Amino acid sequence: MGPGRESAVIFAELIGAAELYARAGDAAAHEAMSRCVEYLGKSAASKARVVKRIGGRLMMLAESADDAARGVVAMQVAAGGFRAAGAGDLGLGIGFHYGPVILENNDVFGDTVNVAARLVEQAARGQILLAADTAERVGSLYRRSIRRLYSVQLKGLNEELSLCELVWRADEPATFFPFDAASEPTRAKLKLKYRGNKMVLRQILEALTIGRDQRCGLVVDDEHASRHHCSIQRRHDHFVLADKSTNGTFVTVEGEDEVMLQRDELTLRKHGWISFGRPRGVGKEAVEFFCD
Repeated sequence: MGPGRESAVIFAELIGAAELYARAGDAAAHEAMSRCVEYLGKSAASKARVVKRIGGRLMMLAESADDAARGVVAMQVAAGGFRAAGAGDLGLGIGFHYGPVILENNDVFGDTVNVAARLVEQAARGQILLAADTAERVGSLYRRSIRRLYSVQLKGLNEELSLCELVWRADEPATFFPFDAASEPTRAKLKLKYRGNKMVLRQILEALTIGRDQRCGLVVDDEHASRHHCSIQRRHDHFVLADKSTNGTFVTVEGEDEVMLQRDELTLRKHGWISFGRPRGVGKEAVEFFCD
């Protein structure tokens, strides 16, 4: 497998190691984890090979996204035997990604590895995560069991990923939307309007700060506003306003009662106004917002 060859990189993370060490002690926990890692490697051996183990994380390589899907499902099924191995506190989170890799000295490098590593960091116990472009390469057997979740900005990556989950349990609730390669999830958009100026927010990597300070992303000219009065940050497909002020932030959603926030958060929705330190009716400044 030479440089530039496309492959699927898999990371499987043992979840609950701290609880296991606290319950069983260092030696017994370490032995149990080693047995579990070995067990996982053997369960996926027909579809993926182990590259290395990093603590409680196992890195594997598969020839295709479909092979990776088959291998990771086998690993999650095998994780059901952790209790028999004396590691009942452990669970398994998995992330995998398909793309070009560089193989050197029995190790694997490249952006594909980085994305897979970030995906496993997002995975909860019993979860298998992958990006939409990898999901499109999974064969029909598991394609219908993939659902879209949301777009996410992962650390170290310049662009958002459309996150998907491979639903592997036979008893998983059936109320999910199967993955459709032709469909693209609606990307949330927030429009802000202040003194005739407009700002459209689709992707916020860092929180947008609003306040009197000239270094804020949106500067408001209001003596009742704090220097860094509040912030807005995207969380999944929602925009959340967090008050950081002395006098509070007042939010009015059109047709509803005004809400005062004091060191609290509110998810913005529909159409409304944000005012600073005083209710909108008596304050001279307000930022109008539109959620699409």
